[in-house]
Amino acid sequence: MTVTSRRFAGPSARRSALAVLVLVMLVAVGAAPAGACTPGPVLRLGTLRLGPCGRQPESWCGSARVPLDRGTPGSPALGIGFEWVPATGRPEGTTVVVDGGPGWATTYSRTAYLELLGPLRAHRNLLMVDLRGTGHSEVLRCAELENYKGRPSGPDFARTVGACGDRLDHTWQRPDGGWIHASESFGTADAAQDLADLLPQLGLNSVDLYGDSYGSWFAQVFATRHPSLLRSLTLDATYEVFGLDPWYTSSITTARKAFGLACRRSPACAAHGSADAWRTVSALAARLRATPLTGTTTGLDGQPVTVTVTVTTLVDLVTAAGSDPAVYHGLQAAAEAFLGRGDTVPLLRLAEQTIAYDGTNAPPPAFSDTLYFATACTDYPQLFSMAGPVGERARRLRSRIAAEPDAAFAPFTAAEWTTADAYTNTYDACLDWPVPQRARTPVTARPPRVPPTLPVLVLGGDLDSLTPAAGGRHVAAQLGPSARFVTVPNLTHITAMADRTRPGPEACGQSLYRQFLSAPTALSRLNTSCTRHTPAIPVLAAYPARLADTVPATPAPGNQADADALRAAASGVAVVGDAIVRSGYLSEGHDTGLRGGSWTVTGDTQACFGFTGVRWADDAAVSGTATWDRVRGVVTAHLLVTPDTGRDSSVDTTWNTLAPDVPASVTGTAEGVPLRGTLPAPA
Repeated sequence: MTVTSRRFAGPSARRSALAVLVLVMLVAVGAAPAGACTPGPVLRLGTLRLGPCGRQPESWCGSARVPLDRGTPGSPALGIGFEWVPATGRPEGTTVVVDGGPGWATTYSRTAYLELLGPLRAHRNLLMVDLRGTGHSEVLRCAELENYKGRPSGPDFARTVGACGDRLDHTWQRPDGGWIHASESFGTADAAQDLADLLPQLGLNSVDLYGDSYGSWFAQVFATRHPSLLRSLTLDATYEVFGLDPWYTSSITTARKAFGLACRRSPACAAHGSADAWRTVSALAARLRATPLTGTTTGLDGQPVTVTVTVTTLVDLVTAAGSDPAVYHGLQAAAEAFLGRGDTVPLLRLAEQTIAYDGTNAPPPAFSDTLYFATACTDYPQLFSMAGPVGERARRLRSRIAAEPDAAFAPFTAAEWTTADAYTNTYDACLDWPVPQRARTPVTARPPRVPPTLPVLVLGGDLDSLTPAAGGRHVAAQLGPSARFVTVPNLTHITAMADRTRPGPEACGQSLYRQFLSAPTALSRLNTSCTRHTPAIPVLAAYPARLADTVPATPAPGNQADADALRAAASGVAVVGDAIVRSGYLSEGHDTGLRGGSWTVTGDTQACFGFTGVRWADDAAVSGTATWDRVRGVVTAHLLVTPDTGRDSSVDTTWNTLAPDVPASVTGTAEGVPLRGTLPAPA
């Protein structure tokens, strides 16, 4: 799966923080002998020496050596890399963060973690640790796997994954010259022990541990094995270590509800969209099963690309929705356009966007495909026995799939569902992974799994079908009475980390996390009022083919504009809304319109758009400019809408992407006739 209450902070915790402050000192470098290189500054933290990372805000990088295989005397060592960002003021403790995947390097997400802490950085040190095999911790790279171009599931992919495991088993040698069976040396228990060994070397104890996605799975393992090192634990978008379902059926049961929830909560979709989103998804599955769709669309680099959409592609779209709000945004309307009138344009574009954005991993060292499977094939439960012969595994998997009831994954068959991208669920990817030589159980403790003195905050989004809220509740119950689960509505995978594709909704998750970090003894009194106001995902009601199909604005009282002019205005507003959604996915700063024309986007916090002849509907072109304040959510646009027949409309509009319940205001003229009205906030 890809995945994304505290101990009392009394005098002992404060003494620990002060001890760290004493241990942290800058070592002055004396004069160097003539001709020698002058060493750079060094920070001594505990017993380790750190050097400047060369990044802002100022941080220090270091590494600690740990055994690759703790069961082998004289085992080769691995370097565990980390980054330390000191508090900007007087430190009162240290937050340790671990990224997900498995495979993501924590230090490569430093900006997101700094934003997560926000104002708490004044008194919180931040320690980012790359787990073994990732980032600066001797990242694993099997070239054939990292560069695999085919679909990441099926027999060929399983062979590639298995060959990578065999390579790991012939990379490190024991002192006697034999090979370390390293394919099972990158599991979560070993990584947790690495952190447990590192913290004392840094002079740290009673730290606050935050993990997102697989990082939260890791954090569960660490907390059950090393609770004495923790002051608090936060699990964001978590799932069960103990009792994890190898079918991951909660993902499909969550998806069935989530698409309907997303539509009902979005004003545009609730007013004009289909009442049963999942029925539409089911009809699309049947259609694609009978006849796959092939066509040309625009890729995220602005270039034309040919796409084939099959029922397997739809499986990937449905599973991707759990972490990608754009699928909730557009899939229902795209399916209805295709099923209702054969309009393939929206579905082809959405499929390409999702495949390109969600189906492509960053290259090492930011992400390690090798580490992903080295951990997943070691720790995650499979639908076959990993201890059995490799040749028997495929037979066992086929038998279990054949025996699974047809309704379990409806509208998909079990065979279709288990062809999902292996970076979502590893149903068949571990078939050829080497047989383990010894059992390595991530967690041995049974519930309650942490001491009642260790407060635990568990966060989950109610639209997250990747690590569903049901799993988070289950984890909180397993951990014991000191754990509290909080659902954040309208959020997909990971609640408190910034989302580049949809800035703003993480504010509630961040608020909950910062409250918890600031007052760990007050977990039971956590102010969760923000969960009643998280903005809904703006879900499209429809993709109109022609201007006449566009839902018009609601005219202001006394407005003289006719329906055609208001539809033109609505089409212009939709062009801007579509560009805002699409801009978070582009690899370049330009794109084509849905049905023609072009647009550009520049800027970061303040995004500036320029539109030239962009067609949301086939028979109207939109040109002009718009700005979007990503932080405040405010959008302003000045547009000229030119229908193929009829009058041009000059349109000014404004709305707030963080307040989808507040309508967009529309003003302007159509050949001198005033336009004034409102629209549901554009999706």
